[in-house]
Amino acid sequence: MSKKRKDWIEKNKNLLISKKYDKEITTAYTNTFYDARDLEILHGTYQYEQQMLEYIKEGKSLELRKFLLEYTNNNEFNEGKVADNDLRQSKNIFIALVAMIGKNAAIPGGMPIEQAYYLIDTYTQQCEILEKIEDVYNLQFNMVMDFVARVEKYHYTNDLSPIIKDCANYIIFHLNERLYPSDVIEYSNKSKSYLCPKFKKETGYEIGAYITKCKIDEAKSLLKYTNKTISEISNYLSFSSQPYFQNVFKKITGKTPKEFREY
Repeated sequence: MSKKRKDWIEKNKNLLISKKYDKEITTAYTNTFYDARDLEILHGTYQYEQQMLEYIKEGKSLELRKFLLEYTNNNEFNEGKVADNDLRQSKNIFIALVAMIGKNAAIPGGMPIEQAYYLIDTYTQQCEILEKIEDVYNLQFNMVMDFVARVEKYHYTNDLSPIIKDCANYIIFHLNERLYPSDVIEYSNKSKSYLCPKFKKETGYEIGAYITKCKIDEAKSLLKYTNKTISEISNYLSFSSQPYFQNVFKKITGKTPKEFREY
């Protein structure tokens, strides 16, 4: 929670449960629901949303793409009014959807928590700068497919025990540090003789090899989607030197970082 929010809560504790605000919301809700029921206007999106979330949680990108295209072509539903103009309406729906997907599908599907939250933040910010409704629609479709693709990548973690899954997430969140197997063992609060065999059995990797694999996966993303130099990427991922980073990268991928970026 931000300091500003904490300070506001401390100064306005008496407003946190306010009959005035409660009455306003209840009045607005009652009138809106009355009108909708009278006109037989239903959202009709719940089953659609649940099916979409299930595909994302299971990392089924091909099935999800087919479902999205078929559903939008063959069904009509009311998304509800959440703004006073069409552009703001589309943005508000987008923001609600990306938060729902990240928290209710991507994370349960195996995507590391912090990565999911930062992806939610990134898409929300990108949505806010758009000026055309069509661009919001396009971003929304790509956002959904991006999440399912990332879950597909991490989906195997669903089969990991809680302790190994927690260790894997710890590694992901500390890729920019000089990370050693001993750090992971210390974080787990388990003995080396317990954790190392269990980690290898469940992930197929020794802890050190898994750290290296994750760093190289991150390097691939940085090479593909940013303009950071190879030296900057090497330093960011805390490799001991750029030549060492390049050697490890080529050993794992079959290409040098430069060749991978240009491919």
